[in-house]
Amino acid sequence: MVLSAFSTTCHVGTHIDATLHMEDAGETIERIPLGRLIGPAEVVRATGRPSRVGLEHLPSGWSPAAPRVLFRTDSHPVDAEAVGEGLSGFSVDLVHLLADNGVVLVGIDSPSVDPFDSADHAAHHALAERGVAWIEGLLLEAIEPGLYDLVALPMPLVGVEAAPVRAVLRSRDWKPPNHPPAR
Repeated sequence: MVLSAFSTTCHVGTHIDATLHMEDAGETIERIPLGRLIGPAEVVRATGRPSRVGLEHLPSGWSPAAPRVLFRTDSHPVDAEAVGEGLSGFSVDLVHLLADNGVVLVGIDSPSVDPFDSADHAAHHALAERGVAWIEGLLLEAIEPGLYDLVALPMPLVGVEAAPVRAVLRSRDWKPPNHPPAR
């Protein structure tokens, strides 16, 4: 018999933050509606590895095509041993544009929605204020821009400010294999 064990923080790897992470009176992770974490999602590639991703780092004329938008910045290598400078986060203007366009969830491939050296955590606060859920640390390095179906379920933890997430993207044109009918 094998019995494995692990120890971690709630903010390691791919994870979702609840508003409690930034606000003492914020909600805990189990209060995030699962409907926000499942459904159509758009992957968008940001250019230039900016400190804060803004519209100027996105394709010309871009606007959200799905209620969930995941940003590929390539600013944090998957095999990086430590979190440090050079990570991309979101500009507050981008957060407001996304919320104004009905986006209910954003994600980013860096460990935080704010740059490493952020003292004010402006993107965290703006997302919380606008009611937009956010996932950090997504593994998007092999994902091309486009529309997908997203399932991003957090560990079922209660009373905490964040939880690890298993995020899965499936191509929108995916078809199930042709199996014989069940008997």
